[in-house]
Amino acid sequence: MGNNSSIESEKSGYRVLGVQDNSPSAKVGLVSFFDFIVAANGIPLRQLDTTFIELIKESEDKELPITVYNCKNHSLRELVLVPSKNWPGEGMLGVTIRFDSYHDAEEHLCRVLEVEPDSPAELAGLQPDSDYLLGTPEKVFKDTDVLFDELQENLNRPVEFYCYNSTTDQVRVVVIMPSNEWGGQGILGAQIAHGYLHGLPSSCCETLGTSNACCTPSSAALTSSPIKEQEEDEKANSAAVEASSSSSSPSAAASGNATDE
Repeated sequence: MGNNSSIESEKSGYRVLGVQDNSPSAKVGLVSFFDFIVAANGIPLRQLDTTFIELIKESEDKELPITVYNCKNHSLRELVLVPSKNWPGEGMLGVTIRFDSYHDAEEHLCRVLEVEPDSPAELAGLQPDSDYLLGTPEKVFKDTDVLFDELQENLNRPVEFYCYNSTTDQVRVVVIMPSNEWGGQGILGAQIAHGYLHGLPSSCCETLGTSNACCTPSSAALTSSPIKEQEEDEKANSAAVEASSSSSSPSAAASGNATDE
Protein backbone atom coordinates (compact mmCIF):
# COMPACT_ATOMS: atom_id res chain seq x y z
CA MET A 1 0.00 0.00 0.00
CA GLY A 2 2.80 2.41 0.93
CA ASN A 3 4.69 1.79 -2.31
CA ASN A 4 1.51 2.33 -4.33
CA SER A 5 0.87 5.66 -2.56
CA SER A 6 4.42 6.74 -3.36
CA ILE A 7 3.94 5.90 -7.03
CA GLU A 8 0.66 7.80 -7.07
CA SER A 9 2.35 10.86 -5.57
CA GLU A 10 5.16 10.78 -8.10
CA LYS A 11 2.78 10.29 -11.02
CA SER A 12 0.34 13.10 -10.29
CA GLY A 13 -0.57 16.42 -11.84
CA TYR A 14 -3.52 18.46 -13.06
CA ARG A 15 -5.64 16.52 -15.51
CA VAL A 16 -6.95 18.69 -18.33
CA LEU A 17 -10.73 18.40 -18.69
CA GLY A 18 -12.86 20.95 -20.56
CA VAL A 19 -10.87 23.15 -22.97
CA GLN A 20 -12.75 26.25 -24.11
CA ASP A 21 -12.52 27.13 -27.77
CA ASN A 22 -10.08 29.95 -28.65
CA SER A 23 -8.75 29.98 -25.10
CA PRO A 24 -5.08 30.27 -24.08
CA SER A 25 -5.17 26.52 -23.37
CA ALA A 26 -6.69 25.68 -26.75
CA LYS A 27 -4.04 27.74 -28.53
CA VAL A 28 -1.24 25.56 -27.16
CA GLY A 29 -3.10 22.34 -27.98
CA LEU A 30 -3.99 20.92 -24.58
CA VAL A 31 -5.90 17.65 -24.94
CA SER A 32 -8.91 16.83 -22.76
CA PHE A 33 -8.55 13.91 -20.36
CA PHE A 34 -5.22 12.61 -21.76
CA ASP A 35 -3.06 15.64 -20.83
CA PHE A 36 -1.71 16.29 -17.32
CA ILE A 37 0.05 19.53 -16.37
CA VAL A 38 2.90 18.19 -14.20
CA ALA A 39 5.09 21.28 -13.80
CA ALA A 40 4.85 25.05 -14.24
CA ASN A 41 7.79 27.46 -14.44
CA GLY A 42 10.04 24.53 -13.57
CA ILE A 43 8.15 23.71 -10.36
CA PRO A 44 6.76 20.15 -10.10
CA LEU A 45 3.02 20.01 -9.36
CA ARG A 46 2.86 16.77 -7.37
CA GLN A 47 0.39 17.80 -4.69
CA LEU A 48 -2.88 19.66 -4.51
CA ASP A 49 -2.11 23.14 -3.18
CA THR A 50 -2.20 26.75 -4.38
CA THR A 51 1.15 26.70 -6.23
CA PHE A 52 -0.27 26.43 -9.75
CA ILE A 53 -3.04 28.93 -9.09
CA GLU A 54 -0.52 31.46 -7.74
CA LEU A 55 1.75 30.99 -10.76
CA ILE A 56 -1.20 31.59 -13.09
CA LYS A 57 -2.12 34.83 -11.28
CA GLU A 58 1.50 36.03 -11.26
CA SER A 59 1.82 35.33 -14.99
CA GLU A 60 -1.18 37.28 -16.26
CA ASP A 61 -0.38 38.36 -19.84
CA LYS A 62 3.10 36.87 -19.44
CA GLU A 63 4.61 33.63 -20.65
CA LEU A 64 4.24 30.68 -18.26
CA PRO A 65 6.27 27.58 -19.25
CA ILE A 66 4.49 24.32 -18.41
CA THR A 67 5.40 20.65 -18.71
CA VAL A 68 2.61 18.39 -19.95
CA TYR A 69 2.46 14.60 -19.75
CA ASN A 70 0.20 12.82 -22.23
CA CYS A 71 -0.98 9.48 -20.84
CA LYS A 72 -2.09 8.20 -24.26
CA ASN A 73 1.36 8.12 -25.82
CA HIS A 74 3.44 8.49 -22.64
CA SER A 75 5.24 11.64 -23.74
CA LEU A 76 6.35 14.87 -22.09
CA ARG A 77 6.22 18.16 -23.93
CA GLU A 78 7.15 21.71 -23.03
CA LEU A 79 4.55 24.40 -23.78
CA VAL A 80 4.25 28.11 -23.08
CA LEU A 81 0.89 29.39 -21.81
CA VAL A 82 -0.03 33.06 -21.58
CA PRO A 83 -2.72 33.40 -18.88
CA SER A 84 -5.02 36.26 -19.75
CA LYS A 85 -8.43 37.78 -19.11
CA ASN A 86 -8.37 39.40 -22.55
CA TRP A 87 -10.29 36.75 -24.44
CA PRO A 88 -14.06 36.09 -24.77
CA GLY A 89 -14.31 33.10 -22.42
CA GLU A 90 -14.02 32.44 -18.68
CA GLY A 91 -10.89 32.20 -16.55
CA MET A 92 -7.32 33.09 -17.46
CA LEU A 93 -6.57 29.73 -19.06
CA GLY A 94 -9.98 28.69 -20.38
CA VAL A 95 -9.56 25.18 -19.05
CA THR A 96 -10.96 23.03 -16.28
CA ILE A 97 -8.44 20.97 -14.34
CA ARG A 98 -8.60 18.34 -11.62
CA PHE A 99 -5.68 17.08 -9.57
CA ASP A 100 -5.34 13.41 -10.42
CA SER A 101 -2.93 10.50 -10.81
CA TYR A 102 -1.75 9.33 -14.21
CA HIS A 103 -0.49 5.98 -12.90
CA ASP A 104 -1.95 3.38 -15.32
CA ALA A 105 -4.26 6.12 -16.63
CA GLU A 106 -4.17 4.69 -20.15
CA GLU A 107 -6.00 1.60 -18.81
CA HIS A 108 -8.88 3.58 -17.36
CA LEU A 109 -11.40 3.47 -20.18
CA CYS A 110 -14.35 1.39 -21.38
CA ARG A 111 -14.70 0.35 -24.99
CA VAL A 112 -18.04 0.47 -26.80
CA LEU A 113 -18.46 -2.85 -28.64
CA GLU A 114 -22.09 -2.83 -29.79
CA VAL A 115 -24.86 -0.22 -29.85
CA GLU A 116 -28.53 -1.19 -30.00
CA PRO A 117 -30.87 0.68 -32.37
CA ASP A 118 -32.96 3.42 -30.74
CA SER A 119 -31.10 2.98 -27.46
CA PRO A 120 -29.77 5.77 -25.21
CA ALA A 121 -26.30 4.89 -26.53
CA GLU A 122 -27.36 5.39 -30.16
CA LEU A 123 -29.17 8.63 -29.34
CA ALA A 124 -25.94 9.88 -27.73
CA GLY A 125 -24.06 9.12 -30.94
CA LEU A 126 -21.83 6.37 -29.55
CA GLN A 127 -19.89 4.51 -32.23
CA PRO A 128 -19.30 0.75 -31.86
CA ASP A 129 -15.67 -0.48 -31.85
CA SER A 130 -14.13 2.99 -32.15
CA ASP A 131 -15.56 4.84 -29.12
CA TYR A 132 -14.07 4.65 -25.63
CA LEU A 133 -15.85 6.12 -22.61
CA LEU A 134 -13.28 7.87 -20.39
CA GLY A 135 -15.14 9.42 -17.47
CA THR A 136 -16.83 12.54 -16.13
CA PRO A 137 -15.40 15.80 -14.76
CA GLU A 138 -15.41 14.12 -11.31
CA LYS A 139 -14.21 10.56 -11.97
CA VAL A 140 -12.54 8.22 -14.43
CA PHE A 141 -14.04 4.96 -15.69
CA LYS A 142 -11.40 2.57 -14.37
CA ASP A 143 -13.72 -0.33 -15.20
CA THR A 144 -17.28 -1.08 -16.27
CA ASP A 145 -18.49 -1.15 -12.65
CA VAL A 146 -17.67 2.54 -12.21
CA LEU A 147 -19.41 3.32 -15.50
CA PHE A 148 -22.51 1.35 -14.54
CA ASP A 149 -22.70 3.03 -11.14
CA GLU A 150 -22.56 6.44 -12.83
CA LEU A 151 -25.34 5.46 -15.22
CA GLN A 152 -27.49 4.17 -12.36
CA GLU A 153 -26.99 7.38 -10.38
CA ASN A 154 -28.24 9.37 -13.36
CA LEU A 155 -31.14 7.18 -14.42
CA ASN A 156 -33.65 9.13 -16.54
CA ARG A 157 -31.59 12.31 -16.55
CA PRO A 158 -28.84 13.54 -18.88
CA VAL A 159 -25.24 12.93 -17.92
CA GLU A 160 -22.12 14.10 -19.77
CA PHE A 161 -19.23 11.73 -20.46
CA TYR A 162 -15.86 12.31 -22.05
CA CYS A 163 -15.50 9.98 -25.04
CA TYR A 164 -12.50 9.22 -27.23
CA ASN A 165 -12.88 8.02 -30.82
CA SER A 166 -9.97 6.00 -32.21
CA THR A 167 -10.87 6.79 -35.84
CA THR A 168 -10.88 10.57 -35.49
CA ASP A 169 -8.27 10.54 -32.65
CA GLN A 170 -10.44 13.06 -30.85
CA VAL A 171 -11.96 13.51 -27.39
CA ARG A 172 -15.50 14.84 -27.31
CA VAL A 173 -18.31 15.19 -24.79
CA VAL A 174 -21.40 13.02 -25.25
CA VAL A 175 -24.72 13.48 -23.46
CA ILE A 176 -26.42 10.24 -22.42
CA MET A 177 -29.87 9.74 -20.90
CA PRO A 178 -29.74 6.28 -19.28
CA SER A 179 -33.17 4.67 -19.15
CA ASN A 180 -34.77 1.27 -18.67
CA GLU A 181 -37.85 2.36 -20.62
CA TRP A 182 -36.40 2.59 -24.14
CA GLY A 183 -37.66 -0.89 -25.12
CA GLY A 184 -34.45 -2.90 -25.06
CA GLN A 185 -31.94 -4.49 -22.70
CA GLY A 186 -29.98 -2.44 -20.18
CA ILE A 187 -30.13 1.24 -19.31
CA LEU A 188 -27.57 2.22 -21.96
CA GLY A 189 -28.34 -0.23 -24.74
CA ALA A 190 -24.73 -1.02 -25.50
CA GLN A 191 -22.17 -3.73 -24.88
CA ILE A 192 -19.20 -2.25 -23.04
CA ALA A 193 -15.85 -3.90 -22.34
CA HIS A 194 -12.80 -3.20 -20.21
CA GLY A 195 -9.45 -4.91 -19.90
CA TYR A 196 -6.28 -5.86 -21.75
CA LEU A 197 -8.06 -6.94 -24.93
CA HIS A 198 -9.99 -3.67 -25.13
CA GLY A 199 -7.30 -1.05 -24.72
CA LEU A 200 -6.50 1.58 -27.31
CA PRO A 201 -5.06 0.37 -30.64
CA SER A 202 -1.28 0.75 -30.82
CA SER A 203 -1.64 3.26 -33.67
CA CYS A 204 -3.60 5.59 -31.36
CA CYS A 205 -0.78 5.55 -28.84
CA GLU A 206 1.55 7.18 -31.36
CA THR A 207 -0.34 10.49 -31.19
CA LEU A 208 -1.36 12.98 -28.51
CA GLY A 209 -4.98 13.09 -29.63
CA THR A 210 -7.06 16.25 -30.01
CA SER A 211 -10.01 17.89 -28.27
CA ASN A 212 -13.24 18.61 -30.07
CA ALA A 213 -14.05 22.32 -30.16
CA CYS A 214 -17.18 21.48 -28.11
CA CYS A 215 -15.26 19.40 -25.55
CA THR A 216 -16.50 21.46 -22.61
CA PRO A 217 -19.31 20.06 -20.45
CA SER A 218 -22.00 22.52 -19.46
CA SER A 219 -21.30 22.26 -15.73
CA ALA A 220 -20.88 25.62 -14.03
CA ALA A 221 -17.59 24.44 -12.58
CA LEU A 222 -16.10 24.36 -16.04
CA THR A 223 -16.53 28.07 -16.65
CA SER A 224 -15.36 29.31 -13.30
CA SER A 225 -12.34 31.36 -12.36
CA PRO A 226 -9.05 29.52 -11.67
CA ILE A 227 -9.53 29.99 -7.91
CA LYS A 228 -13.03 28.49 -8.08
CA GLU A 229 -11.58 25.66 -10.15
CA GLN A 230 -9.15 24.94 -7.35
CA GLU A 231 -11.96 24.84 -4.80
CA GLU A 232 -13.92 22.43 -6.95
CA ASP A 233 -10.80 20.29 -7.37
CA GLU A 234 -10.33 20.06 -3.62
CA LYS A 235 -13.90 18.80 -3.19
CA ALA A 236 -13.57 16.18 -5.93
CA ASN A 237 -9.96 15.21 -5.34
CA SER A 238 -10.38 12.32 -2.89
CA ALA A 239 -12.95 10.59 -5.08
CA ALA A 240 -10.97 11.28 -8.26
CA VAL A 241 -7.72 9.89 -6.90
CA GLU A 242 -9.50 6.82 -5.51
CA ALA A 243 -11.11 6.16 -8.88
CA SER A 244 -7.79 6.46 -10.73
CA SER A 245 -5.53 4.65 -8.32
CA SER A 246 -7.41 1.37 -7.95
CA SER A 247 -6.18 -1.16 -10.49
CA SER A 248 -8.42 -3.74 -12.12
CA SER A 249 -8.09 -7.36 -11.11
CA PRO A 250 -5.63 -9.54 -13.14
CA SER A 251 -8.46 -11.86 -14.20
CA ALA A 252 -10.55 -9.01 -15.57
CA ALA A 253 -7.60 -7.53 -17.44
CA ALA A 254 -6.67 -10.89 -18.93
CA SER A 255 -10.15 -11.82 -20.08
CA GLY A 256 -11.27 -8.41 -21.29
CA ASN A 257 -14.66 -8.70 -19.65
CA ALA A 258 -17.65 -7.25 -21.52
CA THR A 259 -20.98 -6.28 -20.05
CA ASP A 260 -24.31 -5.15 -21.38
CA GLU A 261 -25.18 -1.80 -19.81
